[in-house]
Amino acid sequence: MNGRALPLSMVTLVFGMCSIPMAFMRQLCVPALIMAVLAVAFHLWGRRKARRNTFSTGSMRRSRAGFGLALLGGCAALAMWLLWATGALL
Repeated sequence: MNGRALPLSMVTLVFGMCSIPMAFMRQLCVPALIMAVLAVAFHLWGRRKARRNTFSTGSMRRSRAGFGLALLGGCAALAMWLLWATGALL
């Protein structure tokens, strides 16, 4: 390990992973969208902190993976929320 762990990198990964299955449950698509937005915000905050300090490559990879999963989960949650809201899935 060549540095410290990036703050909230594991949280970013877990929020990104959890947002995907939650997006496809009717009552949980809005919390999934909130989790995805938080994961993106945590990733961006961590990247800003990474400019000033050295962090381990594993934690940077976790944060990047969580960011990608959060984008996927956020898009799915938004699409499902719009489908449920318009009545297309009733």
